[in-house]
Amino acid sequence: MSKERILSLPCWDSSVELEELPGGITNRNYKVVSAAGNRMARVCEDHRILGIDRRNELACQEAAAALGIAPEIVYHEEGILVSEFIEAQTLADSDVREAATLRRLAQVLRHLHGARDGLSGEMLYFCPFQTVRTYVGNARELGARLPETIDSVLEDMSWLSEEISPFRPALCHNDVLAANILDDGDRLWLVDWEYGGMGNPLFDLAGVCGNCGLEREEEVLLLSAYFGREDAAVAREVRILKAVSLLRETLWAVIQTVASDIDFDYVSYAAELFEAYSRARQDLN
Repeated sequence: MSKERILSLPCWDSSVELEELPGGITNRNYKVVSAAGNRMARVCEDHRILGIDRRNELACQEAAAALGIAPEIVYHEEGILVSEFIEAQTLADSDVREAATLRRLAQVLRHLHGARDGLSGEMLYFCPFQTVRTYVGNARELGARLPETIDSVLEDMSWLSEEISPFRPALCHNDVLAANILDDGDRLWLVDWEYGGMGNPLFDLAGVCGNCGLEREEEVLLLSAYFGREDAAVAREVRILKAVSLLRETLWAVIQTVASDIDFDYVSYAAELFEAYSRARQDLN
C-alpha cells in the first residue's frame, strides 16, 4: 500500500521507480527515481505517542533547509513527506567520531543554533526532561515493560534538571544520531526533523556525545570546536544532557516495542541504551 500511494502522488511530472531504503526504525523510506531528478519519499504515521507533530516537523525542516542544513521539502500530505534526495553517505558512529567530522558537525550545529533571529513560523518547544516524563507515562499506558528502577530514575532526572543553566532557546534538531547525518563530500546535512523545535542548543551536542558513543577526549574536541574554547561548567551540563538523551532514547525504544510494526529488535536496543544511560549517569558522580 505504501508504494502504491507514493506512485499515485500528484507531484510527479514523469514516471517514477521506487527503491525501498533500509535502516529506518520509525518510518519507511523510499528513493524515488525519475528523469526529472531523484527524491526521498517517507511514509510516516503521526506517532503522537512519540511526541511527533508533523506540522512542527515541516516548519523545522523548512527553516533548516533555508539554512542549507536540511533537504528541501518537495511535497507533503498526511502520512507522506517528499524531500530532495541528497546523494551522500549516511554516517556511522565511527565516522562521526573522526576529528575532522566532529569539527564539521560542530560548525553545522553552530550555524543552526545561531540562526534564531532569522527564523519565521511557529515551532514547538522541546524539553528533554518533559519528554522523558511523557514517554514514561505513555509506556505505562501501552503496557510496555519499563526498567524496574524507572521511578528513582525519574526522581534523579528532576534533581539533574536543576543543574541546567538558563539558556536562549534556538532551533534544534533534538535527534542527532549518526543515521541522521549525511555527508556529500562537501558538507554535512541533517535529516529526519521529527523531534525538531526550539530548545537548548546543548542538547544537540549532548545527543552527538551519547548517540555516537564519543569518548571524553572526543567530547572535548566537539565542544571546543563549537564554542572555540573549553568550559568545564558547560561540559558538565552537556554530560547531564547526554544522560538525559540516552534515557529519552531508551524510553523511545521501550514504547516502540509495543507500538511499532517495523521488523527491528527494539527490546535489545532499549536494553543497550539503558546500559549506556547508566554509564553516562555514573560518569556524573
